[in-house]
Amino acid sequence: MLVLSGAACSPWTSPQAGRNIYAQNCVSCHGDDGRGGAQVPDLTGIAARAGGTYPQRRVLDKLDGYARGAVIYTDVEMPNFGDLLTGRLTRVQTDQGLSRPFPEQIIALDAYLQSIQR
Repeated sequence: MLVLSGAACSPWTSPQAGRNIYAQNCVSCHGDDGRGGAQVPDLTGIAARAGGTYPQRRVLDKLDGYARGAVIYTDVEMPNFGDLLTGRLTRVQTDQGLSRPFPEQIIALDAYLQSIQR
């Protein structure tokens, strides 16, 4: 489980901010509703595929490229998000008591993805 240090109440890391980022960067592959398609994962089923619990650290790692080279999602190729990896950083505390800075846009996108889970 990850805890966002002050990020949950920030307008820059809110699900609404993430929805706007999703619309600009993800809709073309994953669709307006996040359900993907034949070759693209359904983003509304991330938690279901992870046994019912949203795997926030894995998603954040995938979004920010930290997991580069690691098999997090089999056969999933993601584009480089470039500009999403810049800007303000917010520290995210992991379940091991450590923390790591993430770009606020990545945290916002993650918040939106959490909000659309079925």
